[in-house]
Amino acid sequence: MSTSLLYHAFNIKGVEYRATRYVGNRIIFRAEMNNSMKECPLCEKSHVIFKGQRSRLLHLPPVGRKRCLLELVLHRLYCKSCGHLFWPNLQFMTGKKRYTRAFALTVLDLLRFSTIRAVADYLGVGWDLVKQIHKEKLAAMYRHQNFKDLVYLGIDEFSIRKGHSYMTIFVNLQTGRIIHAVEGRSVEAVSPFLNKLRKRATNLKAVAVDMSHSYVKAITENLGHVDIVFDRYHISALMNRGIDELRKEIQAKLDKNDQQYFKGARFLFLKNYSNLPDQSKKKLQSLLDANQPLFFMYNMKELLGYFWMFSSPALAKEFLYSWCFDALCSGIMPFIRVAMTLNKHKDNILNYFKHRITNAVVEGTNNKIKTLKRQVYGFRDMEYFKLRLYHLHRSRYSFAG
Repeated sequence: MSTSLLYHAFNIKGVEYRATRYVGNRIIFRAEMNNSMKECPLCEKSHVIFKGQRSRLLHLPPVGRKRCLLELVLHRLYCKSCGHLFWPNLQFMTGKKRYTRAFALTVLDLLRFSTIRAVADYLGVGWDLVKQIHKEKLAAMYRHQNFKDLVYLGIDEFSIRKGHSYMTIFVNLQTGRIIHAVEGRSVEAVSPFLNKLRKRATNLKAVAVDMSHSYVKAITENLGHVDIVFDRYHISALMNRGIDELRKEIQAKLDKNDQQYFKGARFLFLKNYSNLPDQSKKKLQSLLDANQPLFFMYNMKELLGYFWMFSSPALAKEFLYSWCFDALCSGIMPFIRVAMTLNKHKDNILNYFKHRITNAVVEGTNNKIKTLKRQVYGFRDMEYFKLRLYHLHRSRYSFAG
């Protein structure tokens, strides 16, 4: 065993190797600080001498299945020129922390394909130490973000815990990366970041959102020059809620025997006709033949799907106006409410044909967030949770533990 091994295996410089001890499953290397640090950090002069010493025990990366530690004898330094008395911080040390830089890099490498608990168990340390190393690294990576390349932004919320507690995420639709997250979904919660984007995201053209009043109001107040694009998925969801409401109204008016025909038929009305198997199509058709309002509204739902296929904004606008007019004249109240909502927000809906963006990337990101929450059984440190969200686009897990 020699000083060169400490250097080549663990990148430890500025020490002299003294001895090695084997205690159970641990290998403890003993080393002492040498005379390589000869400069005072205040006056930058080399008139320094040793004055006192102490021992520190630092975590090293494992060798095989053996835990490794460095028992380091540090010398306190005294500058003859300015009288400064100080403990040195060698290159491989991380301040007053009880691990070396090589150990921190090993933790970060393992976290690329494993979980905090699994890494902690493998290295024989507490999960809080692994989490702290990861948190500090992520904080350094995402402390300063550049929004000059941000052109299209997606905004959506997800539940962080039971009891209607939500978090709003802001996603770069071109890269799929979460650029910001904030607890809540109110105007007051999202406005500060949108106001920051007004100054820093000079190339931002459009924002894709659902039909939430708070999001629309916050965008209008802080990013008035940016187009709002209502996501097509949420417009389809609005139509589905309308047709489901009509189904419930019709089903409630029937006697118990007739209600049996509607049992298990909810998703028949919500799915696209082309996606249904032949047997389901026959059942759906029998229900539609027996009820004229359902037949009309279901066909209008299917017709609305062709709205997104127009290549000409002018034709799309004409189609939407005609569709809303037919819906308003139908006399079907759930259908009329859907048409009134679409007509009220027609400008934001038609902005789709100007920018051709949706929140599909954000919806996919929400699925990744659910997976992340399941892997760690929830988060109590919201700051760390947000950092994990910012890093989600680069996370690749091979197994869960």
